[in-house]
Amino acid sequence: MALQVLRTPQARRVVEREMDGTARAGYEAARDELRGRGCLAGGHRMAATDGDDYPLCGRHLANDWRMYTTYPDEKTVVIVAIDRHTKSHDPAVVLAEVLRGLSTVGRRSRDKPPCCEDPAAPPPLTDEVREWLRAIV
Repeated sequence: MALQVLRTPQARRVVEREMDGTARAGYEAARDELRGRGCLAGGHRMAATDGDDYPLCGRHLANDWRMYTTYPDEKTVVIVAIDRHTKSHDPAVVLAEVLRGLSTVGRRSRDKPPCCEDPAAPPPLTDEVREWLRAIV
């Protein structure tokens, strides 16, 4: 059964206006994988400021593009943001400005846990993230 994949207005705008062909192809492949595999295709869990996991996942796309997802339930994926990660711009810092508790400091590659272990058990949302999603999706 295919999952429903929603996008925030920011993610939609970036895909439509900023991504070139290579980046867009990487995004479309990732979106299709999310539709079929859910959080198993979400990349890695983001860190919380308290050192735990935050209910947001990050995935590398083509080149310096990154995609951030969350999972309101086991049948829905929300692409929260798509952005470029460069030396002068870190999308996690921008997201942390609106998502309290999200760490602006990333983990080492070997310390990044997968987005989920079981597609039927996506990362549970906090009430704050759930309310934020309702306001923008």
